[in-house]
Amino acid sequence: MTERDGQTASIGARSLIGRIRRATGGGPAQPGQPAVRIPAKDPFAAYRDVSGPRLVRGPRPRHDAELDADPRVVVLVPHLQLGRMSGGPNTIFHVTAPLVRSGIRLRYVATGGPLEPDETALRAHIRTVTGLDPDPAAVAFVDASAPDAEFAVGRGDVLVATWWPTAHVANAALSITGGPAFVYLIQDFEPGFYAWSTNYALAAATYDLPMRAIVNEPSLADHLRATGSGRFADPAQPSIAFVPAVDRTLFQRSRRRPAEPFRLAFYARPKHARNLFDLGLAVLRTAAARGVFDGSAWEFRAIGSELPELPIDATRTLRAEAWLDYAGYAAFLGETDLLMSLMLSPHTSYPPLEMAASGGHVVTNTFGGKTANALRALGPTIHAAPAALEPLVTALTEGVAAAERADPPASAEAVPASWDVALRDVIPWLLATVAELRGSR
Repeated sequence: MTERDGQTASIGARSLIGRIRRATGGGPAQPGQPAVRIPAKDPFAAYRDVSGPRLVRGPRPRHDAELDADPRVVVLVPHLQLGRMSGGPNTIFHVTAPLVRSGIRLRYVATGGPLEPDETALRAHIRTVTGLDPDPAAVAFVDASAPDAEFAVGRGDVLVATWWPTAHVANAALSITGGPAFVYLIQDFEPGFYAWSTNYALAAATYDLPMRAIVNEPSLADHLRATGSGRFADPAQPSIAFVPAVDRTLFQRSRRRPAEPFRLAFYARPKHARNLFDLGLAVLRTAAARGVFDGSAWEFRAIGSELPELPIDATRTLRAEAWLDYAGYAAFLGETDLLMSLMLSPHTSYPPLEMAASGGHVVTNTFGGKTANALRALGPTIHAAPAALEPLVTALTEGVAAAERADPPASAEAVPASWDVALRDVIPWLLATVAELRGSR
């Protein structure tokens, strides 16, 4: 083949590819991409059904007359899976399980994730977490997590929502129960889980539903009131707040051997935008580049999710810690000198409280009413700064220096040491609220 023949063949091939592209709707090929693009699926296929879109995921309540004679407090939870039990789900049990002491029977409904197949193990977990016996006669479990699932409701039931989609479900159930409101356990400013979007709007709308609110942390309650979120704009909105407990029998300082390096743990959750993973990693790398860790030997561990090894600088590496059970996690924090745990939220989150309660040093960020002074009041070893690179590097520098000085542990006395103490006002309030909602029918 001559050079001219080769050029002609090349032009003919390009012409053929061009005709194929035009026929299939493809544009010019980009480097590293196939020359021919297959037409994309219809991006609006899910919107062509006039019965949708369904805005809120969750089961539909239906009336069951047989339950009218067996009124219960129905707790709507995102899931009932042992492998996903963390601080938030366990707090649901702490708040609601004590009701059985007063003769109130409970029904936990899994609305998003399925019910734990081993119900005996689930009951054992609740017993371990709360110290209460979830007897089958008093505590029932329901799996309503399947698409288009329903769950039964009796007229005397009182609904407890624990996540914004469950608040919409609880509100729908009021047409069956006849009650004026549901109980809403609010554990974060959940609209902030999303960009400004439909989900943001739907989560924010739950604060305008008829409710009686239990708020996890006064700083979150202050934020809801300060921003006039829904019914919190009314000072008369019935609500109560609490500071979550940290068990001092588990979370306490361990004696570190002198030959061991100092340990920094980073609460690293790249899939949860509010935990500011990118910013936290940049803070670590900037601090290392400025010599903040040069005075002593330090090791760096990531907790909270699976991560590959990531370099901090040429000689230091962030390594993920294996998943630990609750006791193992407490022991790990007790042997850690400094925790960096960021949360772009008015809620503190549990790791800083757990670390501070044991006397360890914490670097975290401020947000609204979650000021540096408010955080220091919870624990004197909390070093807080605005969620920006330079202020957090400064806070980390202070935390490293304090850890290297081996300051005497200063426990966070403002954080309750037991859930009985943390909820001593909440449980009577909840009992009175359940009686009020039942009596108003």
